[in-house]
Amino acid sequence: MAKGRSFGAKLAHEISSEGKVICPVCNTEVKRLKLIRNKKAKNGNWSPRYQFVNICKCNEKDIMSGKL
Repeated sequence: MAKGRSFGAKLAHEISSEGKVICPVCNTEVKRLKLIRNKKAKNGNWSPRYQFVNICKCNEKDIMSGKL
């Protein structure tokens, strides 16, 4: 059975900055995002290409619009 957590414990966990990376330019948390794109193989078939990208407010618009 899952361990019950109080509201105070959840709030303390959310507020803590332990393990979080902060962007020095825009001063927001850098999050890791998994992008899935199509890639064409030599035989003509399409397959997914998985790529992990670090995202913050600096590059969020470019990544979400597909310019990356």
